Amino acid sequence: MGVERMLFPRPEEERIVVPRTPVKATCPGCGSTNVARYPVANFIGPRMVTKCQDCFHHLAVDVPTDDDHWPPWRPATWGWSGTRAG
Repeated sequence: MGVERMLFPRPEEERIVVPRTPVKATCPGCGSTNVARYPVANFIGPRMVTKCQDCFHHLAVDVPTDDDHWPPWRPATWGWSGTRAG
């Protein structure tokens, strides 16, 4: 058994869902008020997106804050400035 199975057991749910927080905004693409903010795993790192739930137009893509708790496994050194060893 690998470490990943001890830390992250296989999900028991048939579907995994991410909670989406409703946002008071109007979509500039379709005019809908069905807008939500939720976490995503992006190719440039973890992000929080604000998206229209009807046409999926992006209203905002932000770096998560500490209050977002995303990703849940964030390292203790998150946000430290890095230096290149010379």
